[in-house]
Amino acid sequence: MPFSDFQRVIYKKNPLIEVVCQLRFPRILMINEKQPAAFQERIRDDYPLFQVAVEQQQQITMDIGGNEIPPAPRIFQSETINNYKFSSADEKWHINLTSTFLALSTSAYDRWENFQEHLQKPLDALLEIYRPAFFERIGLRYVDAFKKSALNLNDAAWPELIQPFVLGFMSNSEISDDVRNQNAAVELDIGNGAIAQINAAKGFIGDATLGLPIFSDEESFIVDSDMYMLRKNIGELDASLTYLHDYARKLIRSIITEKLHDAMEPSELSEL
Repeated sequence: MPFSDFQRVIYKKNPLIEVVCQLRFPRILMINEKQPAAFQERIRDDYPLFQVAVEQQQQITMDIGGNEIPPAPRIFQSETINNYKFSSADEKWHINLTSTFLALSTSAYDRWENFQEHLQKPLDALLEIYRPAFFERIGLRYVDAFKKSALNLNDAAWPELIQPFVLGFMSNSEISDDVRNQNAAVELDIGNGAIAQINAAKGFIGDATLGLPIFSDEESFIVDSDMYMLRKNIGELDASLTYLHDYARKLIRSIITEKLHDAMEPSELSEL
C-alpha cells in the first residue's frame, strides 16, 4: 500500500472542511415509495431536522438497432428519486438516505471514533428496517483545506508546507507564488481491493460551517481524497472503513511537511 505509516495524532487546528461516508447498495424500492418514518424514529434524537429533495434521474440506453454509427444514446425513462436528509440541531451533521445509498457527512470532524459513533444509529436502522443484501460501494471522502492565515504561516511559501510530488510547478520556490492555477488528479491502487481518487489544488473554499457559497479571499491548498471499495458483504463494512480511514491518515501525513504538521498543533492520542 502506498505511503508509510505515521503515529496517529489529533490536530488542534484541524484542516478538514468536510468528511463524507457513503454506503451504496442495490436499489430498495420501498425507500423511494414510502416516507422513512420508522427510520426517522430510530435517529430522531440525534438528527431532529428533516427535509426531502425530489430529484429527476434520467436513464440512458444505446439505440443498437438504429442507423447511427456509433449508436446514438436515447433517454428512455425519467425517474423521480427522493433524497431524505436528516440533520443535527446545529446542522453540522447530516444523514442522506435514498433508494440506493446511505451517507453521513459533517463539517465538524474531530476524530474517527466520533464519526463512527454518529454513523452507528443510521446504519443499524438501515440494516434492520431495509435489510440491504450487500454494499455495492463503500466510500470515505476527506476534504482538507490548508489556509496559511489560520495556521500563522502567512510568510511561508507552499513548497515549505506541501511535498513536491503534490505541488508540481508550485514546488519551485521561485515561481510558486506566480502559479495562478494548479490542479493535480491521481487514482491509486491502495491495496485490499481499494482505490483512492485524489485531487490536490490551490484555490478558494466556501464557508463549509454555514453551508453557504461564501468564498474566502485567501487561497488555500485543498486536498480532496475519495477512497472506496466495491462489492462488500455487510459483515465486511467495519474492516473496510477502518482500512480506508487508515489510508487517508497516512496519505495526508505524507503530503504535508513537518513545518505544516507542527503548525496544526498535533497531539498523540495517548496525550488526550
